[in-house]
Amino acid sequence: MTYKIKLAILFITAASLWCSPAKSFADETPYIKMMGAADSAIAKGDWEIAEKYLRTAMRMEPANPANLLLLSNLGMIQFYQGQDSLALSTLTDACNIAPRTVPVLANRATVYEALGKYDEALSDCNRILAIDTANVRARAMRINYYMRKGKASDAEADLDTLLQYSPDNQLALILAGNIYTSTGRYAEAISPLTKVIEKDPQAEYYAVRALCRIMTANLNDASSDIAEGLRINPSEGELYLYRAVLNKMRYRNDDAKSDAKRAVKLGVSQQRVQQFLK
Repeated sequence: MTYKIKLAILFITAASLWCSPAKSFADETPYIKMMGAADSAIAKGDWEIAEKYLRTAMRMEPANPANLLLLSNLGMIQFYQGQDSLALSTLTDACNIAPRTVPVLANRATVYEALGKYDEALSDCNRILAIDTANVRARAMRINYYMRKGKASDAEADLDTLLQYSPDNQLALILAGNIYTSTGRYAEAISPLTKVIEKDPQAEYYAVRALCRIMTANLNDASSDIAEGLRINPSEGELYLYRAVLNKMRYRNDDAKSDAKRAVKLGVSQQRVQQFLK
């Protein structure tokens, strides 16, 4: 099983662009105040309002270097509003202005990936890593690309580098659990998955660890993972699949069939169920 890896969009806030403890709010320029208003709208998900404030700020000071990152934010806001082509055009304009600006490249790579333009996303990730070899986000995206293409050795090489730079990073640990599980290294996957769960106890992570424990004949701990995962999210179909496997292994055939039907009802493919229960 693989599970979704979420990569956050990078919004650049006014606070990160302009910080001066010696100045009060009253001393802020109209440009900075407009950026702050955009930040507030972004935090609330008010995309149309945020776009209005960003455009107003850029018109106020068209020569301000900070406009580059406001333009990048604008591209992401357009993307969130479903304006995919316009978002890519805006982000490409920002990349053309400053082709070595990592946050801008990262935003465009994220949009490319979300739109299924994986080769283009890889190109931006490569450019980021040429600038910043320790960049977690870009390396994680490249790992996803390699896994999607079935290039396990390339994915593992990137994972080794990622873990070298960021051994306790949550995203790196999720990727480790994902790759080790996908390549049948179930015993190795348990440690990073445990660290992931300690920080973020989600049902999907319990499901993956339960699978690893089933595959390493640790059935009691697998049962505990399934129970805890279902407590968190009773609608996680993978957990019912693995409980069906456990029930079959314990010769509870009726319970296994019931859990298998529930797994399918919750979105697990019939083919996957048959693969595990054959």
